[in-house]
This record gives sequence, C-alpha cells and structure tokens, in this order.
Amino acid sequence: MKIFNIDVPKDQTKDAFRLATQSSLSIVITYLAVQEFKVANIFLALLSAVLVVEPTIGDTIIQAKNRIIATLVGSIIAFFLVIVLPLHLETIISLAITMFVLNAIAAFKPSWRYGIVAAVAISLGAEQDAFEISLERLMAIGIGLGIGIVISLLVFPEKAETRAKKNIRRALSAASNRFETAVQNTRKGENKDLTSSAEKFHKNINAAERTANSISFGRKQPILNQIKTTRKLYNSILIIHRVAAHAENDVTNGNSGIEVDAEIVHEKASKILKALANQDKIEDSELEIFSDLVEKAKDHVVLNPDNKSVNMLRQTFVFGLTEIRDSISVLVKIIKK
Repeated sequence: MKIFNIDVPKDQTKDAFRLATQSSLSIVITYLAVQEFKVANIFLALLSAVLVVEPTIGDTIIQAKNRIIATLVGSIIAFFLVIVLPLHLETIISLAITMFVLNAIAAFKPSWRYGIVAAVAISLGAEQDAFEISLERLMAIGIGLGIGIVISLLVFPEKAETRAKKNIRRALSAASNRFETAVQNTRKGENKDLTSSAEKFHKNINAAERTANSISFGRKQPILNQIKTTRKLYNSILIIHRVAAHAENDVTNGNSGIEVDAEIVHEKASKILKALANQDKIEDSELEIFSDLVEKAKDHVVLNPDNKSVNMLRQTFVFGLTEIRDSISVLVKIIKK
C-alpha cells in the first residue's frame, strides 16, 4: 500500500488502523461517560483514555499500571506540599519541587513522568480542598484508564505474543535478504549494499524484544528464546558479511572448489529462512538435506598453498555456513514447540 508515495507494509497499515480505531472509541466513550456521571476534570479522563492505548493488550496493561503508580506518586507529593507549605507560596514551591522530584525519578522510571499531570493539577488547587481535588483527579484518570483497557481488550485485540512473533518473522525476512546479498558479495565484482536489510533486522528484532517483555498472558520465555536464537543466526550471517568485505579475492569463485556448493547452500538456506518468515511448515528432511549440503561444502573447499589469506577466508566462509545451519536448526525446534 502507498501513502504519500511511500510504500507502507500491509501489517503496518493494519496496526495504524487498529490503534486509530481503539483511540477514537476510547476517547468518545470516555467523554460520554464523564458527561453522563458529571465527572470533573474531563481533560484528564480523555487524555488518560487515549494515552493508555497501546498496540498490544500487554503493553496497554503495563502502561495503565505505570500511569496509576505515577499518578499516585505525583498526587501524594503535590498533596503533601500543598498542605505543609506556607499559604500563598504553596503553588509556586509545590510546582517547582514536584517537577524536580518527578523528573528526577523519570530518569530511572520514564513511565512515572505521567504523574506530572496529576501533580500540576493538585498544585494549582487551594490548600483547603487539596484532598478533594486529589480524589477528583484520580477518579478522572482512573475512568480514562479503565475505558482504554476495556477497548484494547474488546476492539481488534492483539496479544503481545502475537506481535512479537510478527516482528521476529520480519527480522528473519531481513536476515534472509542480508544473507543472500552477502553470499553474492563473496565473488569478485559484487558489492551490493547491505544497509537496508541490516536496518530492517535491528528495527524488528528490537521491537520484538520490547514487545516480548510486555507479555502479560501467554508464554514469554519461548518468545525470548526465539529472539535470542534469531540474533545468533544474524551474527552468523555477519561472518559471511565480513568474508564478503574481502571479496576482491574471489572467496567462493571456481578456484575455491565450492562455487556450486556455496550457491546451492545459499539457495537452500534462503528458502528455509523465508519459510520461517512466512510461517510455512519445514520438514525435518529439509533440515537434514541442508545439513548435508553444508558438510559437502566443507569437504570440497580447495586450499591454496600459496595464499594463506584466501585459505583463511574460505574456511571462515564455511564456518559461517555451519553456524547458520546450527542456528536455523535450533530456531526451527523452538518454533515447533
């Protein structure tokens, strides 16, 4: 799909639509609720309803928990200062101290910065009604958070586990592209750019890790194991990339004895990686064939007695293939579980 002449992946389009729909419904329902029950501080309720909505259910729940804690911390600090500070000075001093304390805490707990909203609202209130103001703010924020969570659970819900797996598959697709290009670059005259696939890999694998850490329901550890193994696979591909950086020596050309082997192994590995990225079934027989092809490539390497540098690169290349094979084998086993 193209938006403003920019290619946007289908999954990202769905994500944008889901988040937009959830946010719109959250703010509308919250507005109707606070109007019906005549709740004060409409702005706080609406703000909370929108900001708590995240791409996954797990993220939304974690966000809500953090916002509640931040609100309580901010309210307690501001309430205490308004009560104990001298009359007519409480607002200025309370604002200054609460901003200092909450932003200092935010350096260690960024999510607690949201407590500034409640702290400012209470600091601006009068001393005699500080307690009442605190309760009103907390009620408004609680209503917004509650509605936002319910909407996330009922409207186009997506589990953090599902999204993490999606990001892992995107990372595998990028890794596959980088592997294909790296192998091609091990031959003289080839020097295709690897930047794009590298950026896509890191972007998606980091997103997968962040999302996996927010899993509230489901199996968290297997997802983290997939991420760990996918990173290891990518690091194995980097071995091929480093060999490719010296491709002026024609590391896998005809004189290496593995030109054909390298191409066959490369095609088989790419096929398996793409199958993993597309959630296609991978038979054990395919992994056995792939393993045999790697062993054959190792056996066929021709070493040049007059060029130790080329020998090292060729041996490093087949070592990289071995590491890729082992990582793929582990990854397939984890996914099958």
